[in-house]
Amino acid sequence: MSIANVQGKAVLVVGGTRGIGRAIGERFAELGAEVGLTGRDADKVSEAASKIAETYGQPVSGHALDVTDRAQIREAVQEFKSQRGTLDVLIYNAGVSPVYASAEKIDEEAWDSIIATNLTGAFLAAQAFARQLIDESKSGSIVFIGSLNSIVGDPRLAAYTASKAGLAGMAKTMALDWARYDIRVNTVAPGYVTTDLTAGLQQNEKLRQALTDRTPLNRMAEPAEIADLVVFLASDSSSFITGGVYPVDGGWTAW
Repeated sequence: MSIANVQGKAVLVVGGTRGIGRAIGERFAELGAEVGLTGRDADKVSEAASKIAETYGQPVSGHALDVTDRAQIREAVQEFKSQRGTLDVLIYNAGVSPVYASAEKIDEEAWDSIIATNLTGAFLAAQAFARQLIDESKSGSIVFIGSLNSIVGDPRLAAYTASKAGLAGMAKTMALDWARYDIRVNTVAPGYVTTDLTAGLQQNEKLRQALTDRTPLNRMAEPAEIADLVVFLASDSSSFITGGVYPVDGGWTAW
């Protein structure tokens, strides 16, 4: 038996069609969880869900969702619960890429877009999920996917850093608020990961080398390496772990 036993758990991965979110959904399905994936594009969500279900022989549902729409979030959580009969785990991985600009040059539209998806959407999803569990007197686990910017700042990333640092701070408070209901809340903080979102960085040899040189383990992470920690934090093996921020960054934030 795996140390992170998630067999039969109902796991909703918000932002699960590609990259880290896709790897998380795949890992849960591989270990016997019943997974739901969300994404903005209904066709891509359906395709990802079907592929994972076919590969691992587990039920996987797809749910089209715009995380900036409060009503859609509530509906997606309720729909997944209705399909599975229960809720156990929420993974919030939805996010938009950073806008690289010095703080005085970031316009309000860019700021609002990043905060709405990376932080407000996370709040609304966690709130909807927790309300369902509290109403049923049921325990559960929430894992937010943050960033190394949940821990440290970076030049020209004020909006993105605010969203990810805010996410980690919000998770700590939720962990305190919901501990009495046995709902655990943690944040995983990846460093640079080999996904399609970092494809440009990976193809720029000079920039890639500078980043790996800055990383003590001297490489980028693979999505599966993030997924493994997420699965552990979602499992009963981490039953006394809540309110933490856990970097998976090759030592970047250890400097």
